[in-house]
Amino acid sequence: MKKIQIDAKEMISLMMLFELGTSMMSIPGRDAGKDAWIAILIAAGLGALLFLCYGSLHRHFPDLLMTQYCKVLLGKTAGSMLAFLYIVFFLYGGARDLRDTGILIADRTLQHTPLTIVCVLMIGLVMYVMHLGIEVAGRTGLMLLFLLLLLGFATNILILLSGIVHMSNILPIAQHGWQPIWEVVYSQALMLPYGEMVTFAMILPTLKKGYRANGVGVTAVLLGGAILSFVTLSNVVVLGEDVFKRATYPLLSMISKVEISDFVDRVDVIGVMTVIIFDFFKIFIFYYAAVKAAEDVLRVSYHKLILPFGLIMLVSCVLMAQGYQEHLATGEFVLKWVFPVFAVFLPFLLLMVSWLKKFRNKKRKEYAS
Repeated sequence: MKKIQIDAKEMISLMMLFELGTSMMSIPGRDAGKDAWIAILIAAGLGALLFLCYGSLHRHFPDLLMTQYCKVLLGKTAGSMLAFLYIVFFLYGGARDLRDTGILIADRTLQHTPLTIVCVLMIGLVMYVMHLGIEVAGRTGLMLLFLLLLLGFATNILILLSGIVHMSNILPIAQHGWQPIWEVVYSQALMLPYGEMVTFAMILPTLKKGYRANGVGVTAVLLGGAILSFVTLSNVVVLGEDVFKRATYPLLSMISKVEISDFVDRVDVIGVMTVIIFDFFKIFIFYYAAVKAAEDVLRVSYHKLILPFGLIMLVSCVLMAQGYQEHLATGEFVLKWVFPVFAVFLPFLLLMVSWLKKFRNKKRKEYAS
């Protein structure tokens, strides 16, 4: 771990790409309608507080992976069992996002290509980047994030020039009160994507010494949340509340409306490319976390786990649901009841145990002196 180092800019880039992956495609919190952008802002604030827990654990164990300090805090047996559960959690998250991306590509660009083939190509690319290493992913992520932000800026200018922006679509704000917004924050907007950031507990040990994990993580969460909220607001003012809630891919529906005379048309290709890049990095981070966790638990070199874990993720992706509606229903259940356990309850439990052990050690030193 000491030889692998990522600087703050690269870590923030990976975090933002992870945070915006699939979120740009599905837009969490759409049940809040035209107030979804508010729900995302609130969730980003709570997500920043949640990341402080992960950052605090990293500060207590700066050179250890999450699976390693699980065993330090809970004992070898209980810690190993918890680490194994996190391996399953990371694999499920990656497999789910792989399926989401495969459905998007098969629906928008490769309509006559089976979903399995699309997912094979995607996971193959993920495995290749895993072989190159997290440092390569960090440098590539920094460059691609800069490119995607430029494309996003240019797209927003085209949207303004197209004359399809109607600010009246967001008024009145909080028309039905704040309760529906808070309900959406808990059920949708917080766990996706901010609860999933627990995955970076497996990557923070690669952060170069001298950078504070809390500062890096909170910066990434708030910047990504601001971008996601702005994208959501743009969707609402362009599409209107009804279309925004019903659209399968609101971002792509919005971009497809861009048309300036006969000169600029079919800009939605840029949107599809952008979403695929974001999704790729999210799948990669989940996959990386699962492989590194298994390397620690199974005591096997991660190079030997790249292929079998890629196959596990691929098969899980294909078999996890019979159809799109079942896929969505399962996702809603998991986000509401399973993700909070791994993203909130267990990390805070580990943090409390860490504080208790630190307090006991301090008392012992005082008694000894």
